[in-house]
Amino acid sequence: MEEYAVKLLEEVLKIYSPSGQEELLSQLLAERMENLGFDVEVDKVKNVIGTIGSGSPSILLCGHMDTVPGIQPVRVADGLIFGRGSVDAKSSLTAMLMAASKFVDKTDFGKVIVAGVVDEEGKGRGVRELIKDSIKVDYAIFGEPSGIEQITIGYKGRISLMITCKTASVHASAPWMSQNAIEKAFEVWDAIRIYALQKEDKNSRFDSLTACITKIKGGTAHNILPGTCRITTDIRIPTKMSCTKVYQDIMGIIKEYQSDVSFPKIDVKVGDMTEPFETDKNSPLVRALIVAILKIRGMRPMLIRKTGTGDMNAFGQAFKIPVVTYGPGNPHLSHTHKEYIEISEYLSGIKIYQKVISNLYKFYHVKSRNL
Repeated sequence: MEEYAVKLLEEVLKIYSPSGQEELLSQLLAERMENLGFDVEVDKVKNVIGTIGSGSPSILLCGHMDTVPGIQPVRVADGLIFGRGSVDAKSSLTAMLMAASKFVDKTDFGKVIVAGVVDEEGKGRGVRELIKDSIKVDYAIFGEPSGIEQITIGYKGRISLMITCKTASVHASAPWMSQNAIEKAFEVWDAIRIYALQKEDKNSRFDSLTACITKIKGGTAHNILPGTCRITTDIRIPTKMSCTKVYQDIMGIIKEYQSDVSFPKIDVKVGDMTEPFETDKNSPLVRALIVAILKIRGMRPMLIRKTGTGDMNAFGQAFKIPVVTYGPGNPHLSHTHKEYIEISEYLSGIKIYQKVISNLYKFYHVKSRNL
């Protein structure tokens, strides 16, 4: 079975599937899941969803099929598999599929749903479709490269804002005739930056509000005073705050400029708003994963909280259930030109996911008997 698991991962990696181009991989995974005994559905956004078992507990193992753009040749050498998505995050998704398949002919595990979703690297259309369809589960694990001996229990939230400043465009030789849209956009940005700095926790990056500019577009020619400037911002929200409150605070800052008749026109659009999420470290899901890693790897895993944002944010906020992110692979290799996964770590990941399924069944029914 290990040989098949490695060959399946190679097969998955050879299908180029950047965000928006996941259909071929969705078809392949649907075929492989059916061959392994899953009941399979492909939804309207091309998420592929395989189900085995029934009853309780119901466990979702969710990984994403898409990758960032960039073709990387797939090869196996010295116990490693190279290829785009080998870390982020086709190894996690394939390991989840292989782990669940080992329960196809068993009855003592409840229900397991393996979902390969689209667009995680984009706007999260895949996980949002799962939420829209009101998928019913008791626990969820999202497959991302946490490192084989680390469990991600929390992610910060995110707001993306596009702030556009518009002025009258004039010749650069007469700058007194108008206002510089780039300079005025930066004036607004500076006020937002100062607001974020005031929310900084010097002892914890995870607990700090952070803000940065990720894109800027302004000006049309070297001798024309800029009449339009658009700044795209990325604001990360700690779990002790909420996107709603931070957005209200920032809009309060911007409205002061909008109400100033001497200031240029300011427009704001929201690109993304994802609330922060952290699961209870004492939940049955976290305990089941700790026990599984102890059993397979022989050491107690670290519980970590990341300053990024993932699919588990939206899912955990929507259903209010225990959700973690866990998967094999070195996260520092994600999105790089030399992504690779250690075959031994990938195979350990399969065993750990498998053990988690067994552990959750035991924990769930022990708790039920004690109620």
